[in-house]
Amino acid sequence: MTPFIIFTALAAMILLSAASACGPFQVPRLSWYRWFFLFLGSSFIGCLFEMGVVWLGTGVLMSRSSLLYGAVSVVWGLGALLMTVILFPLRRYGGWTVFLGEAILGGGFEYLASLLLERGYHRLFWDYSNLPLNLDGRTNLLYAVFWGLAGVVWIYRLVPYLLRQMDRISVQRGQAAAAGLAVLLTFDMVLSAAAFLRMEERSQGQMPGNRLEFMLDTWYDDDTMQKRYQNMTQPRSAPETVEDG
Repeated sequence: MTPFIIFTALAAMILLSAASACGPFQVPRLSWYRWFFLFLGSSFIGCLFEMGVVWLGTGVLMSRSSLLYGAVSVVWGLGALLMTVILFPLRRYGGWTVFLGEAILGGGFEYLASLLLERGYHRLFWDYSNLPLNLDGRTNLLYAVFWGLAGVVWIYRLVPYLLRQMDRISVQRGQAAAAGLAVLLTFDMVLSAAAFLRMEERSQGQMPGNRLEFMLDTWYDDDTMQKRYQNMTQPRSAPETVEDG
């Protein structure tokens, strides 16, 4: 029932944004490399933000990166792109609408990302079950407020600032830098996904079947993965299976 409510709320936000996108409140038309740098910049900022929040709350400096290498939070990066596309038209109604819109958008996105990651990797990468007003431990009111504030800062401050910085770089250099970083990021994402899939296979007792799997078991064993993803835990219950018919 909760995923249905989340989808409904997100659909309502998208429809409101589409109806508001006209004149000076349209979604910015950017070239591909500018979108890429917005993704990369927000991934880095979001990762540092989460590390800071965890450190202030626990005194532990914990990696919050989505990938094996680098400080990159894919959830924050994708969330920022959604902010840009959906929230820019909502500026028509003022800052409070942007805040509320991003609280719904960010909270819903966080919930769905947690659900998909659990179904895909059979691991929890964050769990808010110990916090009040949480939805299945996947998101909660406090982080929805954080998402709302992040949306306001992103739309009114960070996006204009980052775009101004990009204007200082020639198109050719910007595209070349983005292409090189995209290759490295793609490699990092593929390697991280392979390491997680192999981790799941090991948990089921599957021995390495080829040289690549043996290398993954050697370089990215369970201890290494747990040290990199310190907040990763087993699901509260096994994922539900979907029966045909």
